[in-house]
Amino acid sequence: MKKTPILTVLATNLRQAMARHPTLDTQMRLGQRSGISQRTVGRMLNGEVNPQLGHVEAVADALGVTVTELLTDYSSGAPELRYDRQKFAKLSPEDRAKIESFIEFTFVSQDKGSSSDAPFKYSEVIKASPAQEEMVKRVAQRDLSNKTLSIDEDQTKPHGGRRGRR
Repeated sequence: MKKTPILTVLATNLRQAMARHPTLDTQMRLGQRSGISQRTVGRMLNGEVNPQLGHVEAVADALGVTVTELLTDYSSGAPELRYDRQKFAKLSPEDRAKIESFIEFTFVSQDKGSSSDAPFKYSEVIKASPAQEEMVKRVAQRDLSNKTLSIDEDQTKPHGGRRGRR
């Protein structure tokens, strides 16, 4: 496997990050925001020089991405999970746990699917909220009566009674 030069990787990822950013889509704007010259940004985009790490870091900060994202070769074919790390950091701990749980579920289901044809079963006990517990307690205390429908009764017929008809 042939390795892509890091200057090419940086240029490609920088160009893509600039295209995704609504206001930093030109060399001049990116240079102003990051505190480096427009010429340095242009040379980074053209892969002409080995940029200083401080310049790469300044550009990454201005674009709202990590240095790692700018220097990772996504075209190499190696599977890589790409997501917006800033948005992920803003999620609640519960939502982050859901995402991590889904990823783990996917890994486990993939492993189960390849080793046998048995169906995969997943279960999780979720604790009821205090409001749900209170509602269950109130419903459980209701008196039983013969007027409630059971599953065996025909529920398509209208209730008998004259109320509301004229």
